[in-house]
Amino acid sequence: MKKLTDEQIQAMLDSELKPSGEMLSASEKQQVESYQSLFQKLNKEPEQGLSFNFASKVSRQLQLKLKKRSDIRFNLLALLGLIAGLGIVYGILTIVDINSGNQFLQAMLKFKWLLMLGTLILLGTLMFDQRVVEKN
Repeated sequence: MKKLTDEQIQAMLDSELKPSGEMLSASEKQQVESYQSLFQKLNKEPEQGLSFNFASKVSRQLQLKLKKRSDIRFNLLALLGLIAGLGIVYGILTIVDINSGNQFLQAMLKFKWLLMLGTLILLGTLMFDQRVVEKN
């Protein structure tokens, strides 16, 4: 006998035909038995189902993960933008007058802790704002 397709097995189970053991090969019998056990389990309802808002909870969690990734990217771009801006200013000053470029570099090195503190405050404010918006 040729191999049974899923549709043929389903049709046999729907009409509740019991093919004789002689008509089916061992693998076909196993397929029919698998289908029968599957549909018996599917006909039983779960004892405790999922909550009604399960899908919304899952989608909300996925959206939060995506938002966190984009927030991290934004914060890194802000940091890189600040560093690039200072570098561009130094480059322009060096092109215009090398002494003013050196003075700018010395001022940046002299006030490096103030620059780092300002950068940390800026990034901290961004992160705080993102978390507040996330909670609302």
